[in-house]
Amino acid sequence: MGRKIREILLHRHDFAIAPLTELLLFQASRYQHVETVIQPARAAGKTVLCDRYTDATIAYQGFGRGIPLEQIRGLNDFATASLKPDRTFLFDMPVETGLARAAQRMARQPDQPREDRFEQEALAFHQRVRDGYLSLAKAEPERFVILDATKNIDDLHLEIQRWLRSWVAE
Repeated sequence: MGRKIREILLHRHDFAIAPLTELLLFQASRYQHVETVIQPARAAGKTVLCDRYTDATIAYQGFGRGIPLEQIRGLNDFATASLKPDRTFLFDMPVETGLARAAQRMARQPDQPREDRFEQEALAFHQRVRDGYLSLAKAEPERFVILDATKNIDDLHLEIQRWLRSWVAE
C-alpha cells in the first residue's frame, strides 16, 4: 500500500498535487511502512536500514515547499509513533550534479515509469531541499554522517561499511 501511494507522489501526472496533500500522502505511506516493515523487523531484533525517512519530509515538504516545520514534525511523530533513526547518512552533492545523475538514471530505464515529478521542480527548490538537509545535519551532528556523494560508488560503499562496523562495535 505504501508503495502505491509513493507511485502517485513520484510520477508526473496531468493534475497538480497540493503541498499539504503531498505531505499527508507521504505520511500515510510512512505510517504503513513503519507498521508493516520497520516495527515487525525491530520486534524480531533486526537492524533496519531505510532509504529516506522523516528527514526527507522535513527537507522536501518543509524547506522545499515551505510547510511549517513544526507541523511536519508533529505529523512525523504521529506517523512513526515518534520512532527516530539512530544514525543518518546524508549523501551530499551540488544540486546540479544530483539532478544530472537523476536524469542519467532515468535515461537508463526507459521502460520504467518515470519517477521524475520532483526532478521537474526549479533549481531553487532543490537548493532549499539541500540546504534543509544540511541544516538538519548541523542541528544533530551526533546522528548525521555527511558523505561526499560526488565520490565514486566504490569509495562511498567502503566508507559506509567502515561507519557501520564502527557502530556495531559500540
